[in-house]
Amino acid sequence: MIVLAYLISAPLSAWQEVSAHDRPNRIFFGYRTTGEGDEEHLGRFSEILLDLEKEGTFDALHILLPFKWNDDEKYDMVNPFGDPRQDQYHALWTFDTRNDVLRYTNANRCSQISLGLLRERAVSLADMEPLGGPIPVPLDHTFDSETPFWQPHAGVDDRMRAFAHRLLRGFNHQWRHILRNSYNSVTLRVLSRAIIRLSTLDFEVRENTSGHGPLGVHGLRGVHVWITHLPAWESFEADIVRVGTVWVVLCQDIRNGLSIAQQHAASREVSTTERPITTTSGEEQAHYMILSVKHIMLCHATGRASLKHTAPEPLFNGDYGTGPPSDLALNYLIWATASARPSISTTIQSLPIEVQDIILDHSSVGTVVAAKLGCMLGLGSPFLWKDGPITVTLEDRYLIRPSGSSVESQVWFGEHKSGIVYLAKAI
Repeated sequence: MIVLAYLISAPLSAWQEVSAHDRPNRIFFGYRTTGEGDEEHLGRFSEILLDLEKEGTFDALHILLPFKWNDDEKYDMVNPFGDPRQDQYHALWTFDTRNDVLRYTNANRCSQISLGLLRERAVSLADMEPLGGPIPVPLDHTFDSETPFWQPHAGVDDRMRAFAHRLLRGFNHQWRHILRNSYNSVTLRVLSRAIIRLSTLDFEVRENTSGHGPLGVHGLRGVHVWITHLPAWESFEADIVRVGTVWVVLCQDIRNGLSIAQQHAASREVSTTERPITTTSGEEQAHYMILSVKHIMLCHATGRASLKHTAPEPLFNGDYGTGPPSDLALNYLIWATASARPSISTTIQSLPIEVQDIILDHSSVGTVVAAKLGCMLGLGSPFLWKDGPITVTLEDRYLIRPSGSSVESQVWFGEHKSGIVYLAKAI
């Protein structure tokens, strides 16, 4: 059986944080294949720490634990349990020297014990404190407001709704092992960057038209995103970022995000002369998007430090708790960031829709690229996620497929894969 482990350092010094890309802790990820049970593992850990000073805990664990550590350090931890793909893993041990605790997680439960107790005496599983199931209980984001919630129309073009809704739900599915769990501020910035890039069409669709050999694309095998993977693309560099005409506030808690937006609205950065009051259609404009990834809320500035806001809408929870993103949440996301998407005028827009569809069909090999182009240029019919008579579907795995079969469309953020891959096939 495979046993996983994370080892987290105590907070770094100021100069260490700069050299570690602003990560507050060092995080090592390791594994071992073993026949030892949980009680044997805990006894081994206790032997390593018994009678040791607290200051020596991290170094002793890093050197003496029986796990093979990956060469690259991680920016966050990933819990593979609570997912149907968890079967190949027996348990996850998290040695959190930052908080001086050891956590144990398996498919059924999570528990913890103080590392201080392991330094004092021999321990057993009976000494561990139960914490509940393997997945954190979703936070309650019921929001009591003294004033009625703002309810913008949030109109979204039919093309963008058909294309971007499916893309964003694909992202929710592929990264569900992270989205259903709790994560740190670095991961929040990474996930948020992807969400904004998808909603503003700031990505590349790479088409694979070559055949797949026995090992899959370029010798790769298995799944596009695995339950121990972290995203590799770049993160946002701050917790308040400008996207077109809207300020996006990144936060773990939607209430805290609203407070940050109110403080920011009172600052010089968003003086009243910089605030467009309405959209071109005469509708009140969103000035802030409060984005916790798990929820979204839009705000309209009515005065200095005065905001009216929508009710929080469930967004990305990895198909857990509140389920997949609601249509309204996705509409909020796409509508509020509309000013950041390219707006290109072309004489082709005056042609009949049927002619526009024919032009788009000849613009690329696959239909996903053509659908994105149609959204950027305002051309053609809404994408039906078809390639001729066959359906374009989200793929979890690299597939063995012969040359001449349907094109594979891969969504990339710069030089990094998003994990979102589409292929047309009969279903």
